[in-house]
Amino acid sequence: MLHTFFFSPSDTTRRYAKAMTEAFGGDSQLIDLTHGPCEVECDLIDGDTALLISPVYAGRIPPMAADLFRQIDGHGMKAIVAVIYGNRDYDDALLELADIAVEDGFEVVAAGAFIAQHCIFPKVANGRPDASDMAVATDFIKRAKESGKLDISTIKGNRPYKKPGAVPLRPQTDESVCRTCGVCARECPTGAIDPVTLATDKEKCITCCRCIAVCSSHARKFNGIMYATAGKIFYAQNSKRREPELFL
Repeated sequence: MLHTFFFSPSDTTRRYAKAMTEAFGGDSQLIDLTHGPCEVECDLIDGDTALLISPVYAGRIPPMAADLFRQIDGHGMKAIVAVIYGNRDYDDALLELADIAVEDGFEVVAAGAFIAQHCIFPKVANGRPDASDMAVATDFIKRAKESGKLDISTIKGNRPYKKPGAVPLRPQTDESVCRTCGVCARECPTGAIDPVTLATDKEKCITCCRCIAVCSSHARKFNGIMYATAGKIFYAQNSKRREPELFL
């Protein structure tokens, strides 16, 4: 059986998780950690495999996601690890996730880094994952199913891991189109949005873009001169198409 654990505030990691899980075949379950620890029966037994899949924030696994992945008990079972990044670089994130899996007691058999549209600057890798990305991802999981233990020293990355850079941008509410439904506040993984004023707590916000992804009226967004300027620079630096990197 495959147990897929994923953290996916902006939904693209979930899309990869679902496609890979279906391609693996056989019995499986998708376990969404976006709002906290596993709430369903997810104990692994002999012969099971786990897929741990996370987005990349500033070259690292988001701290909230890392803490949740560390709560999984691997029992010596096989694990496949994958990270999803917005076409810039995944830096040390894939190695970090592999290390977490080993700490959990898993035997890592495969690792992969895949591309998705950048959640803060959506012009970067716009439209990805595309059909080509999904084809690589599903082929990867089929090959990983038959893989033996992976030497994780072959995974790109460094220890100690890079210090994640601070992201000074925070989504705000456009009151002219907001319907005050409160879904953004309810769905925020860190509780950073006030349920009454819908103001963003800059200390709690991890810029995961969950509020933007779930807002049906498109009232949550980044704006301002800083965002516009940063977007132009980021796109200029990261417009070249990057491809998945696999370690099997």
